[in-house]
Amino acid sequence: MHSVRPATQNLLPIGAAIVASISVAVAVVLATSQGSADLLAFAALVLVAVALIGLGLHSPRVAVVYLLFTTFFRLALTPYFPVDPFLIAFAGLVTSYLIWLSVRPHALPRLGWLEGFMVLYFLWNVYSMFAPHELGAVYPLSGETLSVYRFILTGTLMPFTMYLIGRSIYDTERAVRVLLWSVSVFSLYCAAVSILQFRAPGLVWPRYIVEAPNWPGRANGVFNQPVVNGLTLIAGFVATLILIEMSPRLPRWAKVVTGCSAAAMAYAIYLTHTRAIWLAFLVVVVVGVAFGHRIRRGFSVTLLVMVGGALANWTAFTSSDRSAGGVASTNEVDDRLNSMATSFWAAGREPWFGWGIGRFTAVNTVHHQQYSQDVPWARGYGISSHFNELGILVELGLVGLVLWLAVLVLLLVKLVRAVRVSPPDSLCGRNLALLAAMMLGVLIIAGFTVDLRFFDFPTILVYLLAGVAVGCAERANPPSAQTSTPAPTKSTDHPPMRVTTDVPT
Repeated sequence: MHSVRPATQNLLPIGAAIVASISVAVAVVLATSQGSADLLAFAALVLVAVALIGLGLHSPRVAVVYLLFTTFFRLALTPYFPVDPFLIAFAGLVTSYLIWLSVRPHALPRLGWLEGFMVLYFLWNVYSMFAPHELGAVYPLSGETLSVYRFILTGTLMPFTMYLIGRSIYDTERAVRVLLWSVSVFSLYCAAVSILQFRAPGLVWPRYIVEAPNWPGRANGVFNQPVVNGLTLIAGFVATLILIEMSPRLPRWAKVVTGCSAAAMAYAIYLTHTRAIWLAFLVVVVVGVAFGHRIRRGFSVTLLVMVGGALANWTAFTSSDRSAGGVASTNEVDDRLNSMATSFWAAGREPWFGWGIGRFTAVNTVHHQQYSQDVPWARGYGISSHFNELGILVELGLVGLVLWLAVLVLLLVKLVRAVRVSPPDSLCGRNLALLAAMMLGVLIIAGFTVDLRFFDFPTILVYLLAGVAVGCAERANPPSAQTSTPAPTKSTDHPPMRVTTDVPT
């Protein structure tokens, strides 16, 4: 057993730094405050901040919730802080995880090929950031500069870090249950604002969902983006179904309420009016019916409702009216066709190293291509990549794309194995692995329509769930148990055989 006293002593410098920082802040406020009300308010905020920091440093699982919260409400919180809160939360999570590991060095998971390719892909992004390129990381139509380091942080470093942390720290069923409830609560909030956006807009917060939606007529959610909103809703829907069926102590009334929450999430998914999300949700439901353990009933009911609704409104479903549930959209198809033509043209000019991280929009403005004479040239002009892997190919070249695909394939292999070997009746077992595999599949499907590197919350959530599922499967099936030969046991059914050297004559 590892002693915690040396590691606790290591926390003294961190604690001293925190106390010193707070003391300086209090001194500044005391020197500048004009009234007791300001001082009392600041003192209350200091006490809350100290408590939150202490909880986060004490438990990386609490720090994970902080990071999920700050990325979930990133657009709403950023105007009130001098720096994005999620950056502070991520730094705090890494610090908390390192402190946690200093007490439990044996908890660091064994690193392999997957983690190696993650490191290589991250380093390739960093190299591309500093390498010289023909075009700058700017949006030429607006003159806005893309923050490349942040693009790498949210699109690469944070998801990979969450995978490693999830694989390490969620080693009990209670911890996994808290995480799944957290995912369910975030998704329920998405469902609430998505429905209220159309039914009671005065009750919606943040207000930009109603007053400045990026996609009018769709459920944009707190992210102001229907694809990200849909990804979060799907994750919460599956997590909620798992919690309903795998929580034997949950009261009946609580299961009914939770079931209604799942129904609200499913309805909010419809309100996104986004084809990629609808397709991903259909795939998830079908996979849940086919492979879910003790959770097939919820998926089966959902599938029947989906099929029945589509057949009953087939004309509207196949129309281009998104508000009526239509899936056809010529303009969006043309945008993607021209974007693909630009991608292939750019990849042919810079096949190996790419045009540089964060340069796709610039390429699609300066060197915009037309798919065919039947597609208007202006469609898709100056937009970001609407195909995740093509965006990586253009910006990072074949080298970057191969490294990225290696990460995806190896992670998918690990998750499929986790589904196969995990115990079926444990919350940390097969259904958890199935949830992670489903969400990775959803992420891949969504990547056919958007560049996922711009979206922080769904990517870190999916990689966190993947790490948790892989870690639980490894603890349930340690390598020693897989490779060792069981020792022979003495049988008690028959007396031991007598060995003799006598030869009959």
